[in-house]
Amino acid sequence: EHTPYKENIEKMLVEIKKEYPELAEAEEELRIPLSKLIQTEDAINFKGFIDAVFKNKDNYLIVDWKTDKKADRASEHRQQLESYKRGFSIKKGIPIDKIKVAICFIGLRRTINTGKIECMFDDKQPAKSAFDTFTKKANKILEWKKNPDSFFQELMEKEVKDDLWRSVVEQYKKEKKKSN
Repeated sequence: EHTPYKENIEKMLVEIKKEYPELAEAEEELRIPLSKLIQTEDAINFKGFIDAVFKNKDNYLIVDWKTDKKADRASEHRQQLESYKRGFSIKKGIPIDKIKVAICFIGLRRTINTGKIECMFDDKQPAKSAFDTFTKKANKILEWKKNPDSFFQELMEKEVKDDLWRSVVEQYKKEKKKSN
């Protein structure tokens, strides 16, 4: 069952090692103050796990293994990788221009299941706007942390067709009614 994924990882490793022959890190934990990444006075940490970091002299490649069925979320993954790239740069003291990122899709499947699981090496670098988008999302979470009611207001404004979310909203409304 896992054999196609293993084989796809091996194919990707051959591709990666052509340019980055040395494995520098595996399962690298990032934990740095969020204030080192974005402008905030909130004492909260940014935490993430980098799947693998490869090296060629003083150049690095951060790799994120993805089992997505399609590559249509690549831009979202690049936002994540841009934050990892910056965090890795800060943690290790490596100039950011010495770090590249890549997504290794190892579970790609066609809409009509043929039983074949394919792979793709995506080394397109994040757009300049990727970190701006990450920053906006982080600031939104910080806003919700300071004002949980704003989270629920936004949640209630969305038409989410999920029983769990509906239950949470209903419970919130009940508790708000009791407190008023």
